[in-house]
Amino acid sequence: MKRDMTVGKEWKHILLFSLPIMAGNLLQQLYNTADSIIVGQFVNEDAFSGVVTNAPLTYFFVSFAIGLSIGAGVVIAQYFGAGKHDDLPVSIDSALILLGACGLILTLIAFFFAPILLRYILSVPEDVMPFALTYFRIYALGLFFQFIYNSIAATLRGLGDSKAVLLFLVVATILNIVLDLLFVAVFKWSVMGAAIATVIAQVACAVVSYLYLRKRFPFSRSADHWNRKTAITMTKLGLPVAIQQCLVSVGQGSMQRLVNSFGSAVPGLIAAYGAGYRLDYFIFAPSQGFQSGMASFSGQNMGAGKLDRVKRGLLMTLAMSLSLCVAMSILLYVFAGPIMTIFGLTGDAYTIGIEQIRFLSMFFWVFTSYVCFAGLLQGAGDTMVLSATTLSGIALRIAAGYSLVYFGILGYSAAWTTYPITWAFSLIVLGTRFFIGKWKKKAVAGVLAK
Repeated sequence: MKRDMTVGKEWKHILLFSLPIMAGNLLQQLYNTADSIIVGQFVNEDAFSGVVTNAPLTYFFVSFAIGLSIGAGVVIAQYFGAGKHDDLPVSIDSALILLGACGLILTLIAFFFAPILLRYILSVPEDVMPFALTYFRIYALGLFFQFIYNSIAATLRGLGDSKAVLLFLVVATILNIVLDLLFVAVFKWSVMGAAIATVIAQVACAVVSYLYLRKRFPFSRSADHWNRKTAITMTKLGLPVAIQQCLVSVGQGSMQRLVNSFGSAVPGLIAAYGAGYRLDYFIFAPSQGFQSGMASFSGQNMGAGKLDRVKRGLLMTLAMSLSLCVAMSILLYVFAGPIMTIFGLTGDAYTIGIEQIRFLSMFFWVFTSYVCFAGLLQGAGDTMVLSATTLSGIALRIAAGYSLVYFGILGYSAAWTTYPITWAFSLIVLGTRFFIGKWKKKAVAGVLAK
């Protein structure tokens, strides 16, 4: 189903479009978390730490795919909103070629440079390194298919078809969990089995989504499969977002390195931080769903020249997303203990994990507010500001975290108590950008038509 968001009730369009994305984001987190939960339950704490300590690296490469696909999605959404359907086929194929080529290159980089990345970037302890290296190298083999899937997902969302994306994730998540249980719990393949299960699920998701795209939207079959100007525009729009997303993972990697530096001095810290990191993203997922909904809504309405609808959509998105965020934060705070046991954590790891997630649950509303403004600017094509804001916020967080530890003001908790600094800074900057109004001049459909 292709959703035209330029007419009708703004809140209804955004909510109905965002709900499948929210569910998809939650499934994506379940998909990513299943490996660590099953390894934690059926192997041991070192194996669990080996899987979760990879999170900043895996997020870095996937973030690049998401960022580039967002650039493609903005172009496709604005073409669709402007009624320029003749330009869609070559745009869709150009996005697939662009993302596929980047995915292949990064797959090779991740696989061959895995030892360097883990040892010198994340400073993974030696007792965890064998598990971390095995998992990451196998995981890297699926990166190409993640790039292809993200290109297709961005295309479908730009056309208003978020339900299909959700269906693909449901299938991939179920397949991943079933294979995780089979390979880890039954075959006893440890972290290798978890990684193989993830790659198989990624391949299946990419193949099924590609077949759907070709069947559902026949206009994607074009004699001209590549348009250099369109690909450059997608890159210009997507690269800043990709950098923004990657910088988030760089910040996470820096904090993971800080956590790893404590080593055995704080037993259970790596496992606890990894579990908390996974849980944080279950809160982020609904907010980012609203961000995607706001991005597609603002993209289509910017293409149609309906700026008043964009403003009203932002206010409604803020109200809906904050309501959900507060409810989820309360649940996370109250049930922090039982949730930690799901990861198989006990003792010090259990205690530290509860400390982390209860602290952050009080500040998730700041993140939620920030990403709503980010969604509007993203859909408008004002992506350079997003990247600059993210760079500044993450630099601030890294500087604060390491300074607090170096000067003895805080210990390991600096890895998460500095989160709200980044969120508050980003909210102030993007909110100011919105009220100044320069985003109104960023629509790309008219530019591409010239």
